[in-house]
Amino acid sequence: MAAGSTHSDRSPAALLAHAAARGMRAQARAALPTAALFAPQDPIDDRTRAAMSDRLERLVQGCAERLADRAAARLEAAAEPALAARLRREAEQVWERLTAIPALWDEGLLAELLAETRLALLAAGLPERAPFHPDQPSLLARLAHSEDATIAEAAKLLLLHGSGTTDAAGVQQLWWPIAAALRARTTDAEEIALLDRALTSAVEELRGQDADAPAAARLARALRRDVATLPELVEHALSDRRLELAVALVADAGGLGPRAVRDLVLERDPAPLLILLRAVDLPRATLARIVFALCEADPARDLDHYADVLDEVAAVPLQQAWQAVAAMALPAGYRAALLAFAESRPA
Repeated sequence: MAAGSTHSDRSPAALLAHAAARGMRAQARAALPTAALFAPQDPIDDRTRAAMSDRLERLVQGCAERLADRAAARLEAAAEPALAARLRREAEQVWERLTAIPALWDEGLLAELLAETRLALLAAGLPERAPFHPDQPSLLARLAHSEDATIAEAAKLLLLHGSGTTDAAGVQQLWWPIAAALRARTTDAEEIALLDRALTSAVEELRGQDADAPAAARLARALRRDVATLPELVEHALSDRRLELAVALVADAGGLGPRAVRDLVLERDPAPLLILLRAVDLPRATLARIVFALCEADPARDLDHYADVLDEVAAVPLQQAWQAVAAMALPAGYRAALLAFAESRPA
């Protein structure tokens, strides 16, 4: 047994209570102060900060170009080609303008960005494994050629663009600051009025388009019909280092949001994630391979400790595992409010 293990003397009920409590708090631990991206003294390691900054810059630049193009098209239709051309050039300055004003950043967006960055770094560290069938392409490549059009489309999107939630719902918090940055240097009252009409119309259109679920969640939903293949799909996703797809598959099987499952994967305490995996009835061998892969990807995780907890979790009845998962499955805002009330009660 690993030194310092705290689970071996716990009853199943205590283990379940511990897992539920840690699961409820996983998202709160993933949160990030706005200043953390910009202040070097904050306790984010340099690798994570650099990856996170690069991810956010690419996201902002892509959104700025999309918004500038949509608004410029409206200006061109209104016989304002010079203003439209200038607006497209302004997109190149948006990142610099936004980083100069940290107060513009939404903390919820940055928390999502941090979690997605950590998940991507964890996925990059997953062990390389020989393919299950050496003569076959990767899981996503096979799914992209599925006869089911919904599966094929979602797989192609995931292959092309990945599946960060900040590329969808999280972007909702970026559109208005980007719009403001695009017209920040305009001083002429008539031009301001033209830009405001074009930008607000374009933002409303883009916000409607970005309401779609991420590609990994769409693919997991499309694959839901064949529940018997869940363990194999999860293992193939891990073998391909597609951790976001493994997360989406487990989330869909458990009726949880992908963010909730992602936060449990990032949680280094093994109990909440293993209880969830037990609740979706993954076999013990699959749980063991998941444990090994995560510990290989993240040296801060103690493989012996995970193995100890796995032995206990494997003996938990499915119904009891589901009862613990129920708390983790609550909407994030509801969980946060419940925790606030619980922590405000007198001891």
